[in-house]
Amino acid sequence: MNIIRQRRKAKLIKLLFVAICGSVASQNVVAIDNDLAMTQVKAMVCKDNLTIDQTLEQSIKSNSQRDAGWRAFQQEGYVDVERAILVSKATELRYRWRVSDDGSVLAGSERAEKLCRAN
Repeated sequence: MNIIRQRRKAKLIKLLFVAICGSVASQNVVAIDNDLAMTQVKAMVCKDNLTIDQTLEQSIKSNSQRDAGWRAFQQEGYVDVERAILVSKATELRYRWRVSDDGSVLAGSERAEKLCRAN
């Protein structure tokens, strides 16, 4: 039941994002902010019909890792969204995606690219 709610929430977030981007694009001013970019990346459907956020949370819990949190870096024309996970005191895993002002999302690191691939 909880997964169904999370899927519906992810779809709603995507629809809101598309509506906002369409509204902004119609005004000839297209810019995405950090929070919107982060929300879009988190809500993307990944493997096993879980979102990226859920997939990473599941990995953190099952591998006894520490969550270093989400970060966003605003640049002109795009926002880089990153999730960092501490594997040990000396090792940090980073997953990075690039969200363009047009709303497109691309994996910005090899680790992010591999995250949602079927094993």
